[in-house]
Amino acid sequence: MRQLLLGACALLLVAAASKPADKLRLAAIEPKAGACAPLGADAAPGEKAYYEHLATRLGVKVLKCPVADRAAAAAALAAGELDLAVLDPASFAPVAGVARAILTIRPEGGLNRIPVIVAVPAAGPDKRLEDLRGKTLAFGGATPAAEALPTKVLADRGFGRGAFGKPLDAANAEGALEALRAGKANAVVLHAAAWQRLCMPEDPKVKSPCADLKVLLKARPQAALAVVVRKDIADETRYRLIGIHMPLHLENKAAFAWASSWAPQAAEFTPAETLALVATR
Repeated sequence: MRQLLLGACALLLVAAASKPADKLRLAAIEPKAGACAPLGADAAPGEKAYYEHLATRLGVKVLKCPVADRAAAAAALAAGELDLAVLDPASFAPVAGVARAILTIRPEGGLNRIPVIVAVPAAGPDKRLEDLRGKTLAFGGATPAAEALPTKVLADRGFGRGAFGKPLDAANAEGALEALRAGKANAVVLHAAAWQRLCMPEDPKVKSPCADLKVLLKARPQAALAVVVRKDIADETRYRLIGIHMPLHLENKAAFAWASSWAPQAAEFTPAETLALVATR
């Protein structure tokens, strides 16, 4: 009986911890910091549209929390004094243990933050990205997804073009893999769609065509800015926030313009992984 009671208490605690809050507190960078409060009558039309949109969709009060800068927003987020803020890598780093990114913005004409794979021969000596310094990388084409995106992913991690030898720019992903296997390059750099098409069979029982390779890196480009929440926010609230923001550019243009004003030429909100603001290796 005692075990049953303890188990029931544990379930109640979990349920209480995951219960959505009755308010949502948003960081707002302003010259004068202050306490969280409802929007004033002088709020801009777009700001009012965004707060009302969130309040209606979530069924909660949405409060504005003026903070001095992104560092102050991160500190308040970690202290439980607000629920959502837009942070950059520098302000996110001190709170990475208690906060997580949930959304970034894709710019007009820009690419989504798709993963990039760096692979080398499995039997070769290279075991880390650092081992490729001064060596030849084969890129799978000249399109933005095949060249510019992988170049940024490497640069985010401290590996600019000067870190490697002259790149081998193949015509396509197939050509890059051929160059690697022919010994003309030391590593291949492909975006995830090309890697999956060429190296990931639909049937898991079938041996991968790239079983002779090993992956040294699978990473997305580091986000310059991202919408961040605390890790202890209720899952329901987090998922609903993502679901509310993704179609915002279609459903409420005024609210979208305000909510995305921190990103130039914003096209739409896109989901982000927890460490989108960290250049992981």
